[in-house]
Amino acid sequence: MKKFNSVFWSVLGAGAFAAASAVPLMNQLGFTPDAEKIVIIPGHDANPVEVRDLGGKSVLKLPAAMVGEWEFSGEETQVYDFSSVNKPGTYRLFRNGEYLGNPIAVAPDVYEDLTKAALKWFYFQRAGMALEPQYAGKWARAAGHMDDKVVVYGTDKATAKNFAEATGTPVQKNPKTKYIKSARGWYDAGDYGKYIVNSGITVWTLLALYEEFTPYMDSLRWNIPRKFEKLPAILEEVRYNLDWMLTMQDKDGGVYHKVSSLNFCGSIAPENDGATRYAIIKNLTASLDFAGVMAQASVIYSKFDKAYADKMLKAAEAAYAWAKKNPTAFYKQPSDVQTGSYAPGDENGKDEFRFAAAELFAAFAKSGDAAKAAPYLADLKANPFTPNGAWWGDMNMIAAFRVAMDSAAFAGAGDDGKALVEDARKTVLNEANNLRAVGDTSAYRLPAFPWSWNWGSNSAMANNGMVLIHAYLLTGDRSYVDGAQQDMDYLLGKNPMEISYVTGFGYRSARNPHHRPSESDFVDDPVPGMLVGGPHLGKQDIDLNGTEHWKCPNYAAADKPALAYLDNRCSYATNEVAINWNAPLAYLAGALQAIYNAGVKPAKK
Repeated sequence: MKKFNSVFWSVLGAGAFAAASAVPLMNQLGFTPDAEKIVIIPGHDANPVEVRDLGGKSVLKLPAAMVGEWEFSGEETQVYDFSSVNKPGTYRLFRNGEYLGNPIAVAPDVYEDLTKAALKWFYFQRAGMALEPQYAGKWARAAGHMDDKVVVYGTDKATAKNFAEATGTPVQKNPKTKYIKSARGWYDAGDYGKYIVNSGITVWTLLALYEEFTPYMDSLRWNIPRKFEKLPAILEEVRYNLDWMLTMQDKDGGVYHKVSSLNFCGSIAPENDGATRYAIIKNLTASLDFAGVMAQASVIYSKFDKAYADKMLKAAEAAYAWAKKNPTAFYKQPSDVQTGSYAPGDENGKDEFRFAAAELFAAFAKSGDAAKAAPYLADLKANPFTPNGAWWGDMNMIAAFRVAMDSAAFAGAGDDGKALVEDARKTVLNEANNLRAVGDTSAYRLPAFPWSWNWGSNSAMANNGMVLIHAYLLTGDRSYVDGAQQDMDYLLGKNPMEISYVTGFGYRSARNPHHRPSESDFVDDPVPGMLVGGPHLGKQDIDLNGTEHWKCPNYAAADKPALAYLDNRCSYATNEVAINWNAPLAYLAGALQAIYNAGVKPAKK
């Protein structure tokens, strides 16, 4: 099998076979005038392609493209670039006098509604709040999971033994049940759990969108209930989850992993889930992810609410100190807990320490407190960057983003800080350059690695786009924006499934997400703006023996990762939704729109 970036090219002869009625695969929302504009046409055809406006006027003729082979779908394709079409309007592709596929829009604000919908989806994920019709429309629902009396796992008789086994501690003979109040927050995915680790990277990503494109994000409004009118809409939404995260910190500084029941519930509405909810096991990764996000948020919210910002920074310090005292306190899923574990098998905590130390140093350095900043710089120096990351299981790239983007704060700490900045820049740019090399040569023009095809592959594509955007912010090199555009194109229809993986956007979009609120709301249309997980070969949701009615029909015939997708509520492996998947979608859409918008530039560091 060919390597991913080794594309087989052949020159078409005049007598080459013409594929019948090939459908162009493209970004179904369209493009801004100065964006790179790529269309993929599967098969091979020796005839030229013409771009016409809706009045029938020819605006561009493209000769037949060479043929490439993409190993992740097994297809031959032809790649057509019509980036020179930059006049706003609607266009169609023609070949042999017949039009191909759907109209293509070129418009200045083509991703603004998508950005707002991707962000508003977090409102639809709110726990402990009724979603009123004036905000939620036909998706209005009652409040569920108030979480005003959450059992601390291990303090009741039902869980004491399994807690001891998971943590390696003695069993309490006469446990006294302890409760915490843990209201607010976002449901994590298609289930009703609330998870610190996943909230960590999600909140960081949304706050990064605000930090790096402040003028644009300050200008965006969408219809959500407002409690803090001075906050931009994105910061209002994020605060709803930050408030919950703060409830998860114990008095000693450690942070619980999650709030959930012991098992996933069925396809029921939030208000109908009456299972006991637990705050489950303090641990190092949750505490460090919490510390990093609280430090980041303290800087951003300080100009709006200093008391709240100070509270978060103190919480971050305490969580980091707890992690330093408990360096081997990794999360182990208890045997009676079946909800999401968010614990990679090879965990060593180095990436989380890297992330938390970077954020805490930046927070104190920006406030002018060099003495408090210094220990975090020392920890970061002792824990060098690795060429990994931008997902919840590896926060390395997120730490590199912080150091590289806040270069002045780190470089101001002397030679050690300057060396860290250089290492961070290399980490980000090496990853971005590798992505560009793949994107520029693959037969689908997709910057992705072989390991991108895993659970949540669509989020991997969005996160790859986020790496490329950061490379652009660091260098000003517009080719990185082109790479990020390619990732966006894939998510919005330039893929072998000919589908927009974002609900409610595009000519053909995912309609049946694995998402309990959607499964129980008696509304045909899904909430718009959800990014579904995407194709991969794991197929964990297949009913292999024909008896597991809650699993999917066998789609094992799909033997290529880019084809192994099922738009069905049963497909938790390919069609679930999650906050950490929607966050990079929002980042990518918002960043591209901000960059393309005339007069809107990234926030300077």
